[in-house]
Amino acid sequence: MATYTPINLPYFAPAPVPLPTYNEIVALANQASSEILVRKLERDIIKIGEHFVVKYGKEIDFVEGENMLLVRQYTSISTPTLYAMYQHEPSGDKVIIMEYVAGELLHNCYGKLDAEQKASIGAQLRWQLSELRNIPSPGFYGLPDGRPYLAHAWTFKTHVGPFDSASDFLDAYFSAQFSKAGRLGHPKIENLKSQFVELSKNHNAPVFTHADLHAQNIILRKDGSICIIDWESASFCPEYFEFFFNGTYSMASSGLSESDRDPILEYAKMVYLIINVWNTYKAIVSSGRQSRW
Repeated sequence: MATYTPINLPYFAPAPVPLPTYNEIVALANQASSEILVRKLERDIIKIGEHFVVKYGKEIDFVEGENMLLVRQYTSISTPTLYAMYQHEPSGDKVIIMEYVAGELLHNCYGKLDAEQKASIGAQLRWQLSELRNIPSPGFYGLPDGRPYLAHAWTFKTHVGPFDSASDFLDAYFSAQFSKAGRLGHPKIENLKSQFVELSKNHNAPVFTHADLHAQNIILRKDGSICIIDWESASFCPEYFEFFFNGTYSMASSGLSESDRDPILEYAKMVYLIINVWNTYKAIVSSGRQSRW
């Protein structure tokens, strides 16, 4: 089994032009004309010039940069080049400087693409997911170096793990996402979970997973190639988990028919079942709210 260790910081790599300093980053972010991509409390993402995207703030996590380097090391997948990663003192802000990838977010253009273009994207995603799954596994479910999963609203919500078994992983996911159903006393979620366990029993191996692979995290270049961005959530998860997120399976399976023997089609029933879980959960919670009035 593979063993991974965090990279040494500060990290710097050759860049096409001089990197912006921390003071330059902050000054540019405060200009009215700056190109702010995301602005949240303690977390800004800004495009600087024609070469860089900078993420900085106290809520930035270096896991993203570490994951990008891991993917670059073990695969030929196109990801933004990581140029710098460090913590600025005395502000305490964490800074990640990466390559700006020109193109259009798939979220903004997918609906306008024809069947051939969607099939091309599907083929690229299947190839890239296959490469990710060949990254050597540490034998557990968690971040590569054994740290707990990061807290994200769409996964575990708090720092948990790593887990030694797929059943522990699934229990933690269901507890985080469907807790209100448990408090309302409905057995439907547990019944659906049991069905999912049966369906997924041959797809539980811990594989490297982007874990936030939706159309807003895929850039479509002018030449039709794609670049996956936002690797902060990536970690080792059960095989099926990549397809728990809205639209991932439909994009990745585009261009395939039921008669094809592509391995991705084996996840179809699991995808439909987890959608059923979410729809059932929403109905249970809605019914519980109404009954209290």
